[in-house]
Amino acid sequence: MGNLSDPEPVLTRFAQTREAVTAKYGSDSQAVTFLYYEELISLRTLLTRDRASTVLRGRVGELVDIIQTRFHAGGAREPARTFHRTVATDPVVIEYDRAHFERQYRRALELRARTAVRIRHRAQAMSVIEPGASYLYAVDDDGSLLLWPEACRLADLMFGWAPGRPVDPDRVVHPMLVPDRLRVRAAGEMILVGTEASLAVVANLRSGHFRPPAPCAVELRRAAGSAFELDDPADVDVFVMPESGRPPSPKGNDDESAHREPAGSSVH
Repeated sequence: MGNLSDPEPVLTRFAQTREAVTAKYGSDSQAVTFLYYEELISLRTLLTRDRASTVLRGRVGELVDIIQTRFHAGGAREPARTFHRTVATDPVVIEYDRAHFERQYRRALELRARTAVRIRHRAQAMSVIEPGASYLYAVDDDGSLLLWPEACRLADLMFGWAPGRPVDPDRVVHPMLVPDRLRVRAAGEMILVGTEASLAVVANLRSGHFRPPAPCAVELRRAAGSAFELDDPADVDVFVMPESGRPPSPKGNDDESAHREPAGSSVH
């Protein structure tokens, strides 16, 4: 990734790649969003090794703003019907419908013969997580951080739910992380970067089943800071998703064909 004392070669490489991708696919394309996200992960990794770098910290701040703006610009697709509801507001707690979970996802969970891992401290996290890989996470209604212990490629998460792509009926979805109570304070995708000595987190609130609103970012930051033993809240980046305009229908159907999101999005 270049000389830590000089991040310019890394910045230049990403700028050149982005220019080529923009020329081919357009400035608003999903491919460009992916590159911004990839650049953020790379620079966050460098920053864990060189926390004094004002160049890295400045560019990380720019990227966070750029990516958040692109997520908001994409808008939110309305699901045909939904199966979640808000059951508390301070903090926000969202509950998934029990009957629908048992009918739609219980069998898939049993076939996987594994469960989400409750993260209790940094050393344990490093034994479960591959730095730089993306994981589904949930903050349960007690405020604990849970991760599904199977890594996903960032490209799969960014592109896997593009319109027209087939939906895998056996994929892991966020309610499978909290099958006992089906309640969360936050849910989405998370990437841990760095080493056990120095960590940072890049995460989002992207869950098509729970659809956590922006205030849930507070709970994610709190849970991640506690679980990973982070001293600085600025070491956790959280991207919020645009909210849909109408409340959930009480008779929902979250058929994932209705949950496909705009460029730069995926739902679980």
